[in-house]
Amino acid sequence: MQDQQAPGLNVAVHGHPNLDTLLLWHPAIGSDADAVGALASRIATRGGVRVVVPTWEDGRDLLRSVRYARQSAVHPPDRLSVVGYGAAGIAALSLAQHQQRLGIGLRRVTCVDGAGDVGDPISGRPLGAPVARPDSVATEVDIVDVVASGNDWAGATVTAWQAAGWAATLVPDDQFTWRVSPSQ
Repeated sequence: MQDQQAPGLNVAVHGHPNLDTLLLWHPAIGSDADAVGALASRIATRGGVRVVVPTWEDGRDLLRSVRYARQSAVHPPDRLSVVGYGAAGIAALSLAQHQQRLGIGLRRVTCVDGAGDVGDPISGRPLGAPVARPDSVATEVDIVDVVASGNDWAGATVTAWQAAGWAATLVPDDQFTWRVSPSQ
C-alpha cells in the first residue's frame, strides 16, 4: 500500500502503478480504513489492478478522486473503472450517465448495496432514469443484487439500463466477493 495525497484528498493506492486503475468508493473508509485497505489489497492482488481508495466525505471528494485516479494513471485515463458501495454506488451510476458532460470516459462502473431511496452524493438528487447510451460510450454497468433488501431495485435498474442501450449486468449477491469481510 502506498499513501498519497491528492490536492485536498487523502488516498491510498494498492497495486502496481502500471496496471489499469479501479477507483474504490467505500463508505467504511471513514470508520474502518484498515478493513477497506485490506479489501483494496485483495482486489489489487486477485484482480491485477491498481486500486485507488479515497477517504471521502461528500460528492466533491468523489469527483476529486476521479480526477486524481485519471491524472495518476499510467494507462489511458478513460480506462478507469469505479466501484461504489451504497450511496457511492449510486454516484458511480450517475457518473456513468454524465461522463460525456464531465469530459471523462469509464470502462466499467459497479453499484453495490444501492437502492432506489438512496440519493447521489455528487448531485444531491435521486438517480434519474438512465439516458440512452451515446454511441461513443462503451461503459459496462454492473449492479449487485442485494437479496436482503427485500425488493427488486437491482433487477429493475439493470432492465432500465439495458433498455437505454447500456451493457448492464445483474450480479447475484452470492457471486459478489468484494466485501470488507468475508462474512458480509
